[in-house]
Amino acid sequence: MPPVMFLAIVGVAGLAGYRLLSAISRNAQSGARKADEAVRRAAAHVRDLGSLEWDEAAGVYKPRAQREN
Repeated sequence: MPPVMFLAIVGVAGLAGYRLLSAISRNAQSGARKADEAVRRAAAHVRDLGSLEWDEAAGVYKPRAQREN
């Protein structure tokens, strides 16, 4: 009878461990999905500035001025 009790305890512990790891995995996946969605939403508002040129006075790149012909 002791081997049957041991196998029952091992089985219950294995099932509990499986459920715990499954819950942790689902939680991590949902967090990653939320972060990915936030990055996509933030990137959707990026606007195209066209070609840029270096502005020596300001020390930054600025949109190139369109020249009228």
